[in-house]
Amino acid sequence: YGDHRDLHSFPTRRSSDLLSEREEVLQELGHPVISALGSNAARCLDLTHDRVGVVTIGHGASAQERCELISYFRGLLPEIPIIVLLRRSDSTFENADFNCPADNPPLWVGTVTQALAGIA
Repeated sequence: YGDHRDLHSFPTRRSSDLLSEREEVLQELGHPVISALGSNAARCLDLTHDRVGVVTIGHGASAQERCELISYFRGLLPEIPIIVLLRRSDSTFENADFNCPADNPPLWVGTVTQALAGIA
């Protein structure tokens, strides 16, 4: 896993605590992390020199904004699995490779591990 970076885009400031917690979990598991807080920041990341292992899109933004981020990263990183974190009221996102409840950290870690292993 050491060659991959996990990209996490969390669209709102409110998600910053979750972003920090998830970064810590991934780093403790040996996964390097690139994080962006906000959709604009995520779109401005220069990923040309980093090998991304998985993209995680946080649950703070509207469904439309998350759909746009999925499309953006699918075009930029077509071979990289995309995980979308869901609010309790969300439907799944069909264009994502994985949908995971945001309020279940053990499931989220398992989903990231699955995505990195290429298990759909």
